[in-house]
Amino acid sequence: MTTTAAPIAARSPYIVSPGFDAVFFFGSTASVLMAWAAASLFHVNGFYVLAAVAVVSNGPHLVATWTRVYFDKREWRKRPWQIFLGPVVITAAVVAVLQGMGFKGSRVLNTALLYWAVWHFVQQNWGLLRIYQKRSGEPDSSWALRLERPMLYVFVAWCMLHRLQTGPRRLFGTEVYYVPIPLWAVNVLLVVSCLLAAAWIVLRLREGRVAWTTSALLRGGFLACAALGFFVPFLLITTDDTSGFAAAACWHGLQYIGIVHFYHRNAWKGGVHPDARLVSWLTQPGWLRLFGFAVLLWALAASGYGVIYVGSLLTRGTSWNIYTWGSVVWLSLTFSHYYLDGVIWKISRDPKVAQRLAVAA
Repeated sequence: MTTTAAPIAARSPYIVSPGFDAVFFFGSTASVLMAWAAASLFHVNGFYVLAAVAVVSNGPHLVATWTRVYFDKREWRKRPWQIFLGPVVITAAVVAVLQGMGFKGSRVLNTALLYWAVWHFVQQNWGLLRIYQKRSGEPDSSWALRLERPMLYVFVAWCMLHRLQTGPRRLFGTEVYYVPIPLWAVNVLLVVSCLLAAAWIVLRLREGRVAWTTSALLRGGFLACAALGFFVPFLLITTDDTSGFAAAACWHGLQYIGIVHFYHRNAWKGGVHPDARLVSWLTQPGWLRLFGFAVLLWALAASGYGVIYVGSLLTRGTSWNIYTWGSVVWLSLTFSHYYLDGVIWKISRDPKVAQRLAVAA
């Protein structure tokens, strides 16, 4: 989610509320530590870590996108080709690559998944950080504010490149394609990241009381959580490839569910809308409605897993077993999710989205 909107007046520093933000945007980072403990301390098989993540957050977060594009008739009218044809083309491409290239196809798709996922994850963190920036009311000309985006991106680049150079560089059992880079060159990014962080701290401290406002502390805390969220999966979880990706996906998924719910609350603050009756009703204020929204996401995710199971039964005796169906369905849903997000969160192109995410007046 990329934001380029004009500053707004100071308001509540929280995106939703202290409790909601603490759970979805800060506390969600604890999931990477839980995955690290499971993989590194208790030596849980990576498949079980991934399965738990699939149920808790990854499946629900993938279908959370559906509540924006398929549960709102206005989206159908606005961009029908993108939201319906795009996923069909992606699914066809996944099937063609897996069936036509075999093991090499899995390597190609897993490589694409890794790089696209990291970009997708960091973009989401930048989008959330940008909302906090706008909530603070600070002008975009603030040098401390300007440093926050490069701080985030440079650190994530170092985490990913360090993992690729030192390994393991596999994803779901296949080694991804990468460009060999000397480790000293990779670590230059860490030096730059530390310098940016030091400059940010100095600038904040020079601002006196501003540095200790709730908004400033929230942004600093969010950057620290983001750093932890990328550092643990890439550099601490080295026992297997699956657990590291699952850790990042769990954290990302919880964040995403939180921001989608926040968007819906702003989109439907006028009450239940005839073009989106179910989702507009479930996202009215209240923890019970929030639970109902979570149940909807779990039910939609279960339908995807159901396709895998039923499909494997219908093709028993052929080359399409449950693992084939699992790869096709999961990769298609994931790539479609990344693609649709690139369409629906274009804030610079859609003022209404900017307003609903509180980054425009």
